[in-house]
Amino acid sequence: MMVFPRENLVFFAVPKTGTTAIEAALDARAAIVLRDPPPLKHMTVASYQNSLRPLLKADYEMMAVIRHPLDWHGSHYRYRTRPALKGTARSTAEISFADFIARMLTPGNPEAEGSQSRFLSLKDGRCPVQHLFRYEAQERILVFLADRFGGPVELPVVNVSPRRVLDLPKDLQAAHETRFARCYDMWEAAQH
Repeated sequence: MMVFPRENLVFFAVPKTGTTAIEAALDARAAIVLRDPPPLKHMTVASYQNSLRPLLKADYEMMAVIRHPLDWHGSHYRYRTRPALKGTARSTAEISFADFIARMLTPGNPEAEGSQSRFLSLKDGRCPVQHLFRYEAQERILVFLADRFGGPVELPVVNVSPRRVLDLPKDLQAAHETRFARCYDMWEAAQH
């Protein structure tokens, strides 16, 4: 998460949405950068509203990036193939994407990834983020940042997950769309 008082902007680092590249590009311009531990870097909108916003005493505009929900889980799946996780319950190196999604859909699964809609919403379910962009709309994101920061912003290529096949049976895809309907709705409504 980064706060830019001069640009009247708070940027939320939604996991697996290219935020590391945006952070690398804009780090030096931020008045506040929350990097570590991960719960601070990936502070949710609700946590911000309850804890940091009152300290800032300002109503900054909010920006975030949302990824297509199936692609978002695909990024988690690919990321979890890394050697550091080999042999752990979180590793996906030895399972198919379909098996991973089935695990994510299992009620009460403690390993299940959170949801982007929960990350971006207040406790009452509203998403107050004024500048919500689809991950796939990189050009639009760059235009917004250039306008807000007064010049071009170049995003480095960082933190790229390895390629893996992301095949999914239609019934599992339908179950994913049902379970993460709010995420799909938010992604549909985001700027593209």
